[in-house]
Amino acid sequence: MKVLLIIPAHNEADSLPSLIRDIRSCAAHYDVVVVDDASTDDTARVAQQLGVPVLRLAANLGIGGAVQTGFKYAERNNYDIAVQVDGDGQHDPAWLETLIQPIRQGEADCVIGSRYTHAAPDVAYKTPFPRRVGMYCSTGVLFLATGLHVTDTTSGFRALARPVLEYFARSYPVDHPEAETLLMLHRAGFRILEVPVRMRGRTSGESLFTFTKACLYPLRVVIGFAGLLFQRRRPAR
Repeated sequence: MKVLLIIPAHNEADSLPSLIRDIRSCAAHYDVVVVDDASTDDTARVAQQLGVPVLRLAANLGIGGAVQTGFKYAERNNYDIAVQVDGDGQHDPAWLETLIQPIRQGEADCVIGSRYTHAAPDVAYKTPFPRRVGMYCSTGVLFLATGLHVTDTTSGFRALARPVLEYFARSYPVDHPEAETLLMLHRAGFRILEVPVRMRGRTSGESLFTFTKACLYPLRVVIGFAGLLFQRRRPAR
């Protein structure tokens, strides 16, 4: 299967060299594209110097817009699987095969790399307080809306089968989309699977998920879910 690793990046010039090096050491057989979300640093130049294709956005679209750009690229270039790998280096490429294998075997349409599965939690990863607040909120709202229990709703480390990337190329939430996309997938009838992974701490740069955004996140999740639930169901194809 043809696999594309999508790296959304905003001001990640310092993180990209080690991330690309790690990808090449354990997943060199996969294609990679960096989506530069209107960075003000040398993100695009660093990626190009590393020999990685770059999609440069003229305006900052946020994580949702950057990732959807990657999905559109994957769709147009006939990839079978797309994997989101954050540009900050926290997603360890050593786990890529773990994410992709259930799709290859026909067991799932979307595979989430989770830090919090009950069977194998990532006890070494220290979840920042803002992200922990957002995760608890989105986990609860998703369960109330669908009955799905996903332990790591804020994880962006995901592998998507061709039908899902085509679906998201047409419609994708803009800001902190991880939880809302799970509701979209459930309503469209796609199969969601979590697999345990280990993640790394950020070594440079700053997270976009700040304390202020965490305080507003519960309200945003409720509004986002309500908007999706009142929409007509979008066909998967």
